[in-house]
Amino acid sequence: MEDRDRELDPAVKPSDRSTAIIDIGSNSVRLVVFDGPQRVPLPKFNEKVLCGLGKELGTTGRLGDKAMADALAALRRYAALVHHMGIDRVMVAATAAVREAENGSEFVSEIEQQCDLNVQVLSGRQEARYSGLGVLSGIPHADGLAGDLGGGSLELVEISDFRIHETATLPLGALRLSYMDMPEKKLRKLINKKFAKADWLEDLSGRDFYAVGGAWRVLARYHIFKTNHPLNIIHNYRLTKAEMTELLDEILGMTIEELYNANGIPKSRANTMHTAAIIMQELLMKTEPANIIFSGNGLREGMLFSELKKSVRRRDPLLDACRDMAAAEGRFAEHGEEIYAWLHDLMETVDEKGKRLTLAAATLSDIAWWANSDYRAAQAFRRIFRAPFNGIGHRGRAMVALSVYARYKGDFSGPATDDSLRLLTDEEAKNALTIGLGLRLSHTLSGGTIGILSQTRLDISETTITLNIPAALAPLVGHHVTNQFEALASNLELESAIEIIPD
Repeated sequence: MEDRDRELDPAVKPSDRSTAIIDIGSNSVRLVVFDGPQRVPLPKFNEKVLCGLGKELGTTGRLGDKAMADALAALRRYAALVHHMGIDRVMVAATAAVREAENGSEFVSEIEQQCDLNVQVLSGRQEARYSGLGVLSGIPHADGLAGDLGGGSLELVEISDFRIHETATLPLGALRLSYMDMPEKKLRKLINKKFAKADWLEDLSGRDFYAVGGAWRVLARYHIFKTNHPLNIIHNYRLTKAEMTELLDEILGMTIEELYNANGIPKSRANTMHTAAIIMQELLMKTEPANIIFSGNGLREGMLFSELKKSVRRRDPLLDACRDMAAAEGRFAEHGEEIYAWLHDLMETVDEKGKRLTLAAATLSDIAWWANSDYRAAQAFRRIFRAPFNGIGHRGRAMVALSVYARYKGDFSGPATDDSLRLLTDEEAKNALTIGLGLRLSHTLSGGTIGILSQTRLDISETTITLNIPAALAPLVGHHVTNQFEALASNLELESAIEIIPD
């Protein structure tokens, strides 16, 4: 069975920055071609084939003949694709199933002979480390426990301060355990016996848990469908422990047939969902996390991230992505920093997270210039709200997207914004509108020209917001500037004043 999600015609040759990663996992074999800036590479081609290499690992200790044949067919295709794409940098990693199987080394030899690929069989420590780095690549300030549930193993990694700390690799893969057909009581006993080998887990109570891996991501997908969440993006989707406990109880109460027909659960995952839920349930009881946060990044992203210099790793992935998008789609990409500085007084009561989101919005505030004027607001909103950003949660996405929407529209009217407003409190929505109106005014006043805003200044007192403009620039204050400035003042519930400063 194949599951394709392609964003690039294979005939289109990627840039010299492209890297192909072939992941020979215990459940699936996948090719991802990454392209783009070092800190925020994007998957330009993404295809997987479910081969089930780890299906018989728990019973026979070997890779099944059919699974190996399916995997080799997929790998021959992937080798041909990367050759025709002209990609020189190809990384091939095999994980738990190949590492542990009696015939794993023979299978690797077959791959290398038939596909001319150099396969790296990852150790348990390497697999855990790459999984943890993958989480850090997409959630830089992650602090707690990352868990990557694969088909053949479970990797557990303590992460904080941009670093990997404790790691463990346990033979608790969802596919492996599901096909051992073990009674639930015995399965739970086995899981806890393996957890006991990682005694450091007991010290993580109260911190967050970052869930990685296909089976666990399906839990997020199902919850998104079930609750009609406005954003169908798994990365940085967050549940409280109570919400996750309720979700796991629901999954475990469903029959295989019900799981097979449930919205949000791929049919290919139905048979392993109970096992995945039980592993999660036991882990939550062991670690008592504050929140469960799902990561869209994992081992493959971690492999790329591990090769970056530390200085590059510490760059903000959201702001890097915004700058790259602005350079590709905006007219005045470098204008964002000047606009952000000009909005300083509007952010006096905003925390560091809010200031970062404001800078993101300022950087992206001109990306829809090319669209018909009637569609610019909606175009910019959709582009930002659904973009493959790292380093930002769902509420943060809503804040940035709504701010840029208001930059074009002047308010939040229209159907495009309805879903995103559900994610914000009234105060957060008002702040997003304030920033949007400030962005709108900045572009109108300056016409997108660098150097004008730095000569003007916004001052806010208890009762009044004042726009200070030197006399030489006074002709810029026309009808549109006045109206937009008054709209900003009204949203802040302040009086407006324009002061011309003599030369």
